[in-house]
Amino acid sequence: MLARTRSRVELLIVSAHWGGNWGSDPPPEHRALARQLVDAGADVVFGHSPHIFRGVEVYRNRPIIYGAGDFIDDYAVDPAERNDFSFIFLLETDGGTPQELRLFPTVIEDFQARRAVRNARDVAGRMSRRCRALGTGSSWNAGEGCLEIPLA
Repeated sequence: MLARTRSRVELLIVSAHWGGNWGSDPPPEHRALARQLVDAGADVVFGHSPHIFRGVEVYRNRPIIYGAGDFIDDYAVDPAERNDFSFIFLLETDGGTPQELRLFPTVIEDFQARRAVRNARDVAGRMSRRCRALGTGSSWNAGEGCLEIPLA
């Protein structure tokens, strides 16, 4: 089915609702499945379900987002897991080819998701460490207030 869809679209994003609600490390079976999806033609694997964000892996120049976090959360904020932190994920492409992933830190305040201001670098630092654990490099763009992950 992926191959048939791949032939009909310029950019193929596979969205996967997977895994438990907590824990920053993606399970090995998710990593294996995500890589198989890229091998089968996915340009982006967008994982969601955990109430916290997980790292981004770059495989064959394609981003795999293992957990996007929350914009709406009915749990109390866990001081270690920080389920109030997430990102706006912006994918830059050249035609149908992913070039860069830009992550703008967010925080849930007063029941609203907002761009993080005072703690943006701390939120980005958490993501940067999680990406690095998956072999993915990133850099902080202070002018734009975002974490940048090159894909090409």
